[in-house]
Amino acid sequence: ERLFAEHGYDGVGMRALADEAGVNLGATTYHYGSKEKLYIETFMRRFRPINAARVELLRQVEEEAAGQTVSVEKIVDCMLRPPFLDALAHPHFLALLARNLFMPPPFMRELLLKEVAPANEPFVAALARSLPNLPPEVLWLRNMFAAGALLTFAGHLGKIPRPISGEPQFIEFALKELVRFISAGFRSQPGSPVSMKLPLLFPP
Repeated sequence: ERLFAEHGYDGVGMRALADEAGVNLGATTYHYGSKEKLYIETFMRRFRPINAARVELLRQVEEEAAGQTVSVEKIVDCMLRPPFLDALAHPHFLALLARNLFMPPPFMRELLLKEVAPANEPFVAALARSLPNLPPEVLWLRNMFAAGALLTFAGHLGKIPRPISGEPQFIEFALKELVRFISAGFRSQPGSPVSMKLPLLFPP
């Protein structure tokens, strides 16, 4: 995870990965077959559980709402909390996530299209119920902005002195401020009427 995050898929070979892990190269090939499969497994082992946790939090919040409209803040908190906390625990995965979202290896593009859109659809749908005046295209676009804000902040966590960044009070404060910031962006009105489909990275 660290080597792929630091050097990218093309920047590290199977031998270097095996040496760093302290395992035999033949065993690595036996278990994964290829570097491509190893890369996918390295990414998905955190990516899928994070998305499952996000969806489960949203499900719980909507169940507690008992048919009432869920606030934008609660939806955004469900969307951000699992990846935010995971970024604290596994900072190298954050860099790997950024690589795959913004400059993925060619073989990851189709896989990401299959994984990312379904993982975000429940949140865009929930936001559409809370913000019925906003077109779906705008909600999808702002969902991408939200991911960018999360990645940017999490990427700067390492620059905050550890005694502060590791404090539960700071973590919760920072998360709540991020939720407030992104929620305000979701609530704002579009600058002009949207009359066309926007070219989104992960369209609905």
